[in-house]
Amino acid sequence: LSMHRLLLGLSFGDKRKSDHINGNGLDNQSQNLRICNDTENQRNRRKHLCGTSRYKGVHWDKSGRKWIGKIKNGGIPLYLGSFDSEIEAAKAYDKKAKELFGKFVKTNFQV
Repeated sequence: LSMHRLLLGLSFGDKRKSDHINGNGLDNQSQNLRICNDTENQRNRRKHLCGTSRYKGVHWDKSGRKWIGKIKNGGIPLYLGSFDSEIEAAKAYDKKAKELFGKFVKTNFQV
């Protein structure tokens, strides 16, 4: 049993997930832990290290020569638009992510 699950009262076999709010899996302070489901836990993930952009939800479209913003909600991909700037696309992602994911959002630009 992991320490964070023990602190949240999640027993072995409990299907619920534990989430580290700040993304640091070693920070097991009670104010940094919350119980969530798998979908909520995935929404709070960092950007993958591979890809064409340094921002979550953004990639470069070679053929259109634009930055594309995309987000998934319930496994369904949503197109956010094509942008001249990588930062514009990242901001579009952040706006939609806040709308869809609420307190489980992990944005590109922390406010």
